[in-house]
Amino acid sequence: MLRLIQSGSLVPNHFNDDMAFNLASVMPSAIPAIWRPRLALLLIIACFAVPLATAWLLVGHWRPTGSVQHGELLDPARPVELRLVLPEGKPSDGAGLRGRWVLAYVGSAAACDQRCRTGLYDIRQVRLALGKDMSRVQTLLLLNGQPEVEFRRWLGAEHPTMTVGVAGPVTQTALLDAFRQPGQVGDWIYVLDPLGNLLMRYKIDVEPRGLLKDLQRLLKWSKIG
Repeated sequence: MLRLIQSGSLVPNHFNDDMAFNLASVMPSAIPAIWRPRLALLLIIACFAVPLATAWLLVGHWRPTGSVQHGELLDPARPVELRLVLPEGKPSDGAGLRGRWVLAYVGSAAACDQRCRTGLYDIRQVRLALGKDMSRVQTLLLLNGQPEVEFRRWLGAEHPTMTVGVAGPVTQTALLDAFRQPGQVGDWIYVLDPLGNLLMRYKIDVEPRGLLKDLQRLLKWSKIG
């Protein structure tokens, strides 16, 4: 229940006249007596209005850092045709990757340095960390040439479930040049959706937990893949 007090404003029952007069009694003596009850009422109203206004501002304009993607978003998303040649020389149109989210790394066939190996390890661990959703994601290594024997052996031992292939010029260009700032071989991890659209890219030295959080969010809200 609400009732009227001196100014005609509506206030809850538990804010009675005694509270208003108590507040008025502590007002500075320089304030005319006729204004003291009104100022006291304004203070009571402010106790409600200020927290509500603050909450509105936070909801409307503040974004916690944890909700911001950790990579670079491509807007709008762009379809990429994944044409590659498998290590055994068999061409592929990427059909085996359709229907799943893809974490793709474009690397050099000549050598996989420490940064490259750390990046491949990170995307492998991110996929494993997805648990029951792991089957919805596939890791992909796209090279600019056939890997050397030693490199191929290392990949077979360390990344047996990763799809490895030589990217055709069109595919490689589509990934590297899709963003405003063109990428270089070895610098980026790319995220493609189950329909083959390029959505995001991440620096090869991205914090894996950030990539994992973004991917978990995508999988949670995705209706495909």
